[in-house]
Amino acid sequence: MSKKQTKKSILSNNIIKNLLMIIVCGVLLVVLALLLLNVYTRHGQNVVVPSLESLQIEEANTILRAKGLHAEIVDSIYQRDAVPGAIIDQRPKAGNKVKEGRAIYLTIYAKNPQMIAIPELTDYSIRQASALLNSMGFTQLSIQEVPAEYSGLVVAVEYRGKRLAPEEKIPAGSALTLVVTSGVLADSLRIDNEYIVPPERIGNGNSLQSGSDGAIDDSFF
Repeated sequence: MSKKQTKKSILSNNIIKNLLMIIVCGVLLVVLALLLLNVYTRHGQNVVVPSLESLQIEEANTILRAKGLHAEIVDSIYQRDAVPGAIIDQRPKAGNKVKEGRAIYLTIYAKNPQMIAIPELTDYSIRQASALLNSMGFTQLSIQEVPAEYSGLVVAVEYRGKRLAPEEKIPAGSALTLVVTSGVLADSLRIDNEYIVPPERIGNGNSLQSGSDGAIDDSFF
């Protein structure tokens, strides 16, 4: 068999043809994928992130739109002496390079404090109630004691002189007063089981006359 005939028989083989077509198609798909990926990522078209901290959100949006970017507020923090709406933090940071259309995530100062619901704390111990309130951000706590049979139990929680209902919402970090029991019952009469001796009985040696059996003399009455 000649070389020409051998080559012709190889090309006429269906298996060889299919393998060659698969290889060619695979190479074309890889090349096409690389081209599309390069177009999608817009290689070399980076934008430098501007500094936005201390700006108002409206000002930041104007700057970002001019660069093909946009802002997204992801968090807010309330602080009394801060400028409401001012930007505290940004991600990515200023100077980083990003693609056009990227969102810049911002943290700003809130205009109003967050409102938090106070749970039912009646009959909690002072330690338990204080620990729970501290974990919720209420660190300014004062104690007001009221007479009761038991001591150290919470009766109510007050905010600005008003007793709070269970789950009532107040501004985060507000000063609160815990009304707790003192364990001392008030005695309006203030009599400690003492007998009152009439003046005429004084000077007889004994203020009370007792019988031989230890009973109180009826003449006293």
